[in-house]
Amino acid sequence: MRLAPAAEFAVRGVLVLAERYGTGPVNLDTVCSSRELSKQYMTKIFSSLAKFDLITPVRGKHGGYVLARPPKAISLLEVVEAVEGPLAVNFCQHNSPQCERVDCLVRPVWTRIQAFIRKELSSMTLADCLTCGVAKVSKR
Repeated sequence: MRLAPAAEFAVRGVLVLAERYGTGPVNLDTVCSSRELSKQYMTKIFSSLAKFDLITPVRGKHGGYVLARPPKAISLLEVVEAVEGPLAVNFCQHNSPQCERVDCLVRPVWTRIQAFIRKELSSMTLADCLTCGVAKVSKR
């Protein structure tokens, strides 16, 4: 399974907001420069995150973005699904399975993998990432 770049960039962007949670809005230039992200691309990504109430835009001279909830209340799964839609490891794991084979011998394996990935991503919060150092990973 491979996450789209948008999901990876979304996680990197919200981790900047999580690092600065409680200090006021963070402007997009700061988010992008601290993680070497494209401002044009992040504008679209942050728009999606705002639609899912994960971040809140703050207008004005000292505006920017803030997390809509504390870092401990936002999971990685929420961030990923806000920009990618429902997570599915393959066609048979989509909400409406795109595979008609009910007798598929591999489907139970895909189902277990799907459940594992969803469980791990939903149990890892932004605060957990900050605590374990994920947010401080060296720049690519």
